Amino acid sequence: MDNDISFAEAMLRRGAGLLDAEADAPGGDPFAVLARLLAAAAATDAPLVVLSEGGSHPALFDEASRRASEPLAARLAGLAATRQGERATMYEFDGTGPLTGNRIVAALLRPEERPDLLHVYIAVGRLRGGEAQITVPPALLRFDAAALGQTLGLLGDAVSRSPNAATAALAHAAAILPMEGHEQGGMPAALLDLYWHALTLASVRAAGGAAGGLAGMTPEGNA
Repeated sequence: MDNDISFAEAMLRRGAGLLDAEADAPGGDPFAVLARLLAAAAATDAPLVVLSEGGSHPALFDEASRRASEPLAARLAGLAATRQGERATMYEFDGTGPLTGNRIVAALLRPEERPDLLHVYIAVGRLRGGEAQITVPPALLRFDAAALGQTLGLLGDAVSRSPNAATAALAHAAAILPMEGHEQGGMPAALLDLYWHALTLASVRAAGGAAGGLAGMTPEGNA
């Protein structure tokens, strides 16, 4: 039963149910807030692109994993070039390390018309009886690719010579924002890594990937 739908689809179904009922997220539940937000984007700003690991575009996820093993300084230029034409895109993949056994959904939404400004949401959970169950509350990262590019231009070669400079450049372009119902608490390192992986997936897709053609790929689904 749980294999009949994906974790992303279960999230969208829950959000659609809230929209149909004209209901707000119950009790400030951050997962319900995100599910409703994604369903609203799918309903009003279609298409909402869904790309899944194990689907028809393995090169996207393979290339993102390869880049993830590179030093931060080597990845920054690609992150600065990240652009998203769609209003919303969802990437779904398996958790690794301490998150093994979980399914990850990374949702990238454009809060404005700019294709280089993204809100990145991460949801970690499992499917139970066709319902998405969250094991780690979702959180939000605001990422400004244009700001990162400007900072890299100002720092020049210092970024490749100094890990601190690379980290500072990334910190200047990104900010963790509180979500309703999850305003307190820190950000576990494993969860923070998922944000960079999500943005790496977006940058690989925008660049066309190692084998080319990824930017124009046909998604597994449009919601």
